[in-house]
Amino acid sequence: MLVELVTVTTQDGVELDGAVHDPAVRRAPSILMVHGLTWNFYRGMSRWLPPMLAEAGHPCLSLNMRDHDLREPKDFELAFHDLRAGIDYLWQRWGGPAVVVGHGYACNKVVCYPAQSDDRRVRQFVLTTLGSVKNYRPDIWDTVLKLAPRIAGQALVVQGAIDPSLGGRARADELAAAATAATVEIVLLEGANHYFDGRRRELADCIVEWLGRRP
Repeated sequence: MLVELVTVTTQDGVELDGAVHDPAVRRAPSILMVHGLTWNFYRGMSRWLPPMLAEAGHPCLSLNMRDHDLREPKDFELAFHDLRAGIDYLWQRWGGPAVVVGHGYACNKVVCYPAQSDDRRVRQFVLTTLGSVKNYRPDIWDTVLKLAPRIAGQALVVQGAIDPSLGGRARADELAAAATAATVEIVLLEGANHYFDGRRRELADCIVEWLGRRP
């Protein structure tokens, strides 16, 4: 596997750094990995999940967002520029299809992306630790549910079964009800917390298996 540092530029002129994990033997789709609040492309899930997905043959770009490392949400309404820059990179390098994988706060950006960008290329979404934003920024969660009907295709929601911030299936069920144009599959990963500590391989296997069932 080749790991390569890259920089992409958004349509509004922001440079974003990231790392590409390029497997020796590739299979579709390619993947954009999006970090959550306080994180960046080289820490947390954005560091350990992309190599696991690339082991299964999926080229993966782990990309900084413009609000990387911040402790408070900022420029949420501009996040679609960052996602588009990452998706454009994947599309230009490997062609489609491309899947977006978000963790935590990033899930809100991913759900809102189709409505905010009017980009219809992405039709598969993976959302891990979805909905904790309702506890500290309910206005953002309201926006997510309002824009969720614009998601078309398939979505996989993976929640840590012992994460107290998610209300069990509650947040995932709210999204599934709102995303009327998408097929949403929900997985409660037994023994997993907010960050999937001790359940990393199980999360990666869940995502790879789900991707393998997609047409």
